[in-house]
Amino acid sequence: MVITGFNLAASDYRRNRRTLLLLTAATALLILLLAGQLLLWGAQRQANQAVESRLAGMETEFARHQNQAQTVRAKIPAETVKQYEAKVAAYNQILEASAFSWIGLLVELERSVPPGVTVSSIQPDLSSGKVALRGETESFENLTKLLRGLEQRAGFRDVFLLHQTTRKTPGGGPEVVDFSISLIYEGRPR
Repeated sequence: MVITGFNLAASDYRRNRRTLLLLTAATALLILLLAGQLLLWGAQRQANQAVESRLAGMETEFARHQNQAQTVRAKIPAETVKQYEAKVAAYNQILEASAFSWIGLLVELERSVPPGVTVSSIQPDLSSGKVALRGETESFENLTKLLRGLEQRAGFRDVFLLHQTTRKTPGGGPEVVDFSISLIYEGRPR
């Protein structure tokens, strides 16, 4: 007895057909992605080659300019080079001087100097930040207060008393202590 319209293989056939269509679509998608990746890789390779050729040309041109500069530099007399180097050093000193904060230094000193101490000379070395102070005071106690005040300021470091002497004032007045101090001012711009 044969039943018409009844096929046991039909559901397997449909399932296999769906699976085959999905695999075919996935394969086609992967092939398209691979082709796109190859196109992108080819375009990137061409761009890299163009950049490499431009870079090689620029390196060649730079070497040519460097050789020309050395040729011109060899023709310049040593005296002229020394003169220009001296001018550049002078200009650098002017630039350093304009960047030095006199107001900052004076404010820090004002906060450090106790009453009874007179600072008569302030000589900064603009390149290193060293400052030489000269002055006078009425007692060693005031000089000690000055040194402590300078050491306590954050803008100063390496405070050293270089010299101190006592001398009589003209007219028979009290003794005066002359001093010189060296310190490094760190409030300057870097």
